[in-house]
Amino acid sequence: MTSEPPLDLGGADVDAVRDGLEAAVREANEAIRKVLRGARVRVGHKPGEGPVTEADYAADDILHERLMPLVPAARWISEESAEAAPLLRGEPTWVVDPLDGTSEFLRGLPEFGVSVALFIGGRLAMGAVGLPSEQAVLSAIVAGGRREARRDGVPLPMLPDDGIVRRVVVSRHDYEYRQIHYQIPYEVYPCGSSAVKLVHAAGLDTDIYFSTGPRSVWDVAGGAAILEAVGGTLLRVNGRPLVLSPQQIEVPPFVAGAPADALTLLRRLGAPLDM
Repeated sequence: MTSEPPLDLGGADVDAVRDGLEAAVREANEAIRKVLRGARVRVGHKPGEGPVTEADYAADDILHERLMPLVPAARWISEESAEAAPLLRGEPTWVVDPLDGTSEFLRGLPEFGVSVALFIGGRLAMGAVGLPSEQAVLSAIVAGGRREARRDGVPLPMLPDDGIVRRVVVSRHDYEYRQIHYQIPYEVYPCGSSAVKLVHAAGLDTDIYFSTGPRSVWDVAGGAAILEAVGGTLLRVNGRPLVLSPQQIEVPPFVAGAPADALTLLRRLGAPLDM
């Protein structure tokens, strides 16, 4: 049993909001795929950040149009569109990265995704990740006494929390340029999008996602909901839980996976745990 109060969406039905979220992400997936099918991709650059494409903006427009009516008085934070006014603590807030992994998208690597999360009362309540390359959508509810995730309507199993680490996924930058795999005593493989790496850690084909950070909350929140719903967690490198918030954009380094597995990796890396 749980003592969590019911999820308050301002009168909106929780399952209807989830269905609407999945539909919006599925449409954003298709918008990205449509750009990929074109002869050329228009690319710009954000100062001090990285590339941004017409696919980023197309997906962002769709998500804003579809998501904002789902929850009354919800606010909006996206990597690609501005928030009209400062957030007030606790407001229902959509946190969105319409195309996480833009560099991989441009390189032709299928390591990009759509990341969406809904925060209620300052806490992660619902999230989704779209995988355009696979035409798949994963979603999760992680509040109101519910912990459930599904992929294209099929429930996802809970993670085994046995403390055994076999594979670790890291950022492609850490792998290709920092050669971080030589410092990790397990099989290591690279991937682009943080959202996609979190989906991997939620049970696709790995145990742990090790992020050297910093990341942004819109990169992480959607995948974190999927991971949490199957029994996973995000831990800071000192072993303490990492709690995401729309009030804090920058996300520090973390490990993500089943709790015992995440601690196993941190101990093997000699991290100074503070538990």
